[in-house]
Amino acid sequence: MNLKIIRFIIISIFTLAFSQLSAQNQVKDEFRAEVGINGGGSFYIGDANSLMFNNMRLAGSGFFRYRFNPRLALRTELTYATVGFDKTLGVKDNNVFIGDICGEFNFFDLEQNPYKLYSKTFSPFIFAGISALTDVYDGQLKTFLPEMGLCFGLGMKVKLNDRWNLNAQWSNTLLLADNLEGSSAPKTNSPLNNPYNLNGSNSFNNDLLSTFSIGLSFNIWEKQCDCRR
Repeated sequence: MNLKIIRFIIISIFTLAFSQLSAQNQVKDEFRAEVGINGGGSFYIGDANSLMFNNMRLAGSGFFRYRFNPRLALRTELTYATVGFDKTLGVKDNNVFIGDICGEFNFFDLEQNPYKLYSKTFSPFIFAGISALTDVYDGQLKTFLPEMGLCFGLGMKVKLNDRWNLNAQWSNTLLLADNLEGSSAPKTNSPLNNPYNLNGSNSFNNDLLSTFSIGLSFNIWEKQCDCRR
């Protein structure tokens, strides 16, 4: 994927978002949850690749976010991503599904309330949680046992109006194994997996799958009126 195209799309969307914000006076937090979709690119760090942003491939996801308050939220997300390899290696890309459950923390109160200090219609955020991956290697679906991992990352949220939100994030999934190259065992199926015989003896050799994505979400589950506000 051409990185110049990705940069152009991201800059265009944020320009549109902040132009919308400049015309708004007040956007309150009147909904408990939101549903949305994201799209972007993915790359991985592992035995066959040691460079960030190398061999990027398309990725997409759908998510549900429940907001406990303007600062804290819980998100579940299902992502379809591709582990991309250099074509000269002679191996096929590996497509995986990732299910995440993570907690989020916003650095600002995500609402524009004239009576609340530090409330904003945008906020950077961080998140962390657990991941389950399927179809990581040949035959994994037959075992009914997903690969587990740890998810973490950061992003930016922007409230476009009462219903719509812009989301951008950099998400990372650190596997508790080293097999994104397409093999469930160190010496079978893929010559890319574990070339230095580090599997099982070096946790720092585990694979890392990263996605950069932007998308839109729609607020649902309206709160009951709080007449004291």
